[in-house]
Amino acid sequence: MRFPQKVEVCNSTELDNWIKERHYLNSVPGGARLRLWVLDNEGERIGAMMWGRPSARPLNQEKLLELTRMVMTDETAKFAESRALKLARSYIRKHFKEVKGLIAYSSTGQNHEGIIYKADNWFELGRTKSRNVGWNNREGRKMRDSSIKIRWVRSP
Repeated sequence: MRFPQKVEVCNSTELDNWIKERHYLNSVPGGARLRLWVLDNEGERIGAMMWGRPSARPLNQEKLLELTRMVMTDETAKFAESRALKLARSYIRKHFKEVKGLIAYSSTGQNHEGIIYKADNWFELGRTKSRNVGWNNREGRKMRDSSIKIRWVRSP
């Protein structure tokens, strides 16, 4: 089993494509402020994360970062995601001093209960409402996941 040892910044869309191929939504949101590879002790890529501005527009777009995507390979050890979150928080604290809070969402439609966030001491802030509207009204688009999401928050 492979375990996260460090994160490495990626300034290209290579990471976006890697996530898109592996994430259950088969997509990535635009506007990432931070892209991180998750590396094992041999420097091999075992995961990736994208951090961006909060999707909820009323939230402070400068002082908050939202985890918009995270994917880990199947060969990772138990709790690898929580360890990767810890490494990302450390990087954010050092390089994004203006950021005072982090947000993430787990999809109840995918049976994601937020265990990785609980293990990294995130706090459940609440749940979103289920939506029956979305991208279905635009040609070539479809609703990807309209289930209720659990909103998680924590300091960097």
